[in-house]
This record gives sequence, C-alpha cells and structure tokens, in this order.
Amino acid sequence: MRHTLFIFLCGTFLFLGCNTHRKAYTILGNIEDPQNEIANTIATILNAKLHDSVKVIRGSGSMMNLELLEQGKADLAILDNYSKYSDKVSSIFPLYPQVLHILYRKGSVTPKSLKELFLNGKVFPGVKESGTQIFVEQLITDLNIDRSKIQFVDILDFFDADVIFSFTDLLTMEELRDLSTYELYSIDDVNKLGKGSLAESICTRHPQFEPFIIPNDLYGGFTTAPILTIKIDAILACRTDLDKDFVYSLISTLTENSQALKNINPLLFNVSADFDPRRLNFNIHIGSKDFLERYNPSFFEKYADVFSAIVTVIVAFASSFYTFSQWQKSRKKNKIDAYYKELLAFRARIVPMETAEELNSLQKALKQLQEETINLVVREKLLADESFSIFLNLSKIVMEEIQSRKQEIKSVLGS
Repeated sequence: MRHTLFIFLCGTFLFLGCNTHRKAYTILGNIEDPQNEIANTIATILNAKLHDSVKVIRGSGSMMNLELLEQGKADLAILDNYSKYSDKVSSIFPLYPQVLHILYRKGSVTPKSLKELFLNGKVFPGVKESGTQIFVEQLITDLNIDRSKIQFVDILDFFDADVIFSFTDLLTMEELRDLSTYELYSIDDVNKLGKGSLAESICTRHPQFEPFIIPNDLYGGFTTAPILTIKIDAILACRTDLDKDFVYSLISTLTENSQALKNINPLLFNVSADFDPRRLNFNIHIGSKDFLERYNPSFFEKYADVFSAIVTVIVAFASSFYTFSQWQKSRKKNKIDAYYKELLAFRARIVPMETAEELNSLQKALKQLQEETINLVVREKLLADESFSIFLNLSKIVMEEIQSRKQEIKSVLGS
C-alpha cells in the first residue's frame, strides 16, 4: 500500500513538473531591416540572460504591429514614434532615429518646394499604414495640397515612382545602386536651419520629429551637398499590461548588452535606456519608469532633512510638554501640601484646650478645611493622588484626637 502511494505521489509531481512551463513572450519582427534584425537580436540577448523565453513572430510594418499589440497577440514590437496613440500600448525606450529620405527622379526639374514636389509625377508615400504614409498624408494636409492632383503608387510599382518618401536608417550600398536613377531632395536650405526653416516648421507642428542633416558625401557621389530633412525615433514598445518586473529586467539586460545592438547600424550607436520620456508618443511603461528612476532618492531619503527637523520639533515639544506637566504636577501638589501645615497647627492646639466648646469650634474649623480641600481638588482639577490621601488620613487622625480630648474633658468634669 505504501509502495503504491509513493508511486502515485511521484507520478503526480512528474505530471505537474512537465506541465509547468516558463512564461513565453513574443516580439514582432518586421518586413524590413534593421527592425527585423533588431527584433531577433533583442530576443537572442534576452533568451541568454533571462529565465523567460522570447520568441520572434512575423510582423508587417509599424501600424500592423501596433494593432497586434493592442489585440494582445504580441508582447513587444518596434514602432514609429509617430504611430497613432493607444492606451493599450506603452513605450519601453527609443532605439534609433529613422531619417526621412525624400528622393526624386534624376533629369526632372528640381522642385522648388514640397508642394511642387508632390505634383512632380507619381508619388510613393510609403508602405500602406506605415508611419511614413501617415506622415505624408498629414504633410499634404499641412501644406494645403489638393490630394486629387497627386498620383500615388503602391509598393508593387515602387520603381515607377518619380518621388519617394521613406523613413529609414542609413541607406546601404545595395539600396543606393537600386536608387541610382534618383537623387535626394532637401526640404530647405541647410543654412536656414535655426532661422525658421521648413524643417523646423514641420517639427513645430509635429514635436516628435527633429531636424536632421544628411552630411555631404555620406553616400559617396549620391549626395554632393548637405541635405536638410527630419528624423523620428523608432521605439521599443509593449502591451501596457505587460509585467513591470519583466520590462525592468528587459531594459537592464539590453543596457548591459547594448553593444550587440550598436553593431547592427551606426544610427543605433547612441541607444540608451536613459532618455526623456516626454518626447515619446505613448505613455511610458511603469517598468521603464522604475528603471529611469533607479538612482533617484527614495521618499524618505529625499525628505530626510524635513523628517529630521520634524522629529527635532516633536522631541523638543515633548520635552517641553513633559517639563510643563511636571511643573503643573508639582504646583498642584504644593497646593495640597500647604494644608498639611494647617492640620499640624490644629493638632498642636488640641491638648492645651480645656473646654468642649473650644474643641467643637476646632472640630468645625477642621471640617471646613476638609471641604475647602475637596473643593480645591474639584475646582483646580488636582489629582487625587498620594498627597491628597495623606491629607485625608491626617485630617482623620486630627479629628479622632479632638474626639479623644473631648472624652477626656468630659471624664474629668464627671468625676
């Protein structure tokens, strides 16, 4: 019987052990790099350091990834900081800046303005529902351009476009070869930066963006002059209800292994978990907030001087109160003690008295003294303590001695 019970218990524990698995988290990849490479690198780093496993699942652009996070079908994703706000999604930290590359076909007349650029032929506004497309649509509205006059093309006709908009990292040599029939468009004269340039106007309307200069010869002969454009951060985001301890560990681990991310692309070189959360489009996750405030003094440390002052005042007040209460107690005791002298004076007068009338008069005075003392205790709220008890006992003794003296006098007169 015992052997059977032992086998049953072992089997139960084995079953529970086999069915107990670690929490698995998912991070969305993307249809293009560096987002896809970043997602895979993040998963590799976390799987090597944390107990929880992270799996990369297929994503499809910033907007689609945002929807998957909102629906709870993924835990982590890389989003454009320009994505629509959602309270179901929170920011973890910014990863790298995405630079707006505007290209137009060589051989055509260089557009003198963005408005003219949009009317310069077929326009590719970015992948459908991407951050780039959202920005381009908003830019058309800001510039008050008649949308019906713009001829758009989608990704399938990418190389038919005369104008291309794309928020991306630095272009690779392979991409530059594919785009050899295009040249970069500068939003405004670089020399106007800081003096009310169009780039600054765009960033004023959309504070998530910042002006950016693509340096001369960054892309070899592809750029023969500095290009003024704008940039927006790509951020690591998550579900708002994701465990805060996991997010804290995630940031800590990625910070310790940031070199692996920096090696992906030059724009990730400054990746850091120390950032200004006010520039993020989504609310910062509580786990990220805790990490940012990890070196901040605690509430008690922050207000240590105030607490010290309060304690000092309380101690001083308590000491003063104790001193005052002791003084009050002593003063009240002294009031009772004053009546001891009268009792002793009454007692000294008993023996010399020769008549009952004198003793009756003394007895009456003693009763008045007792009443006066009792009234004093009530009126002055004196404590009926040991001093008052001694007074009552002493007055009782004096009263008995008066009675005894009256009996002596009566005996003498009777004989």
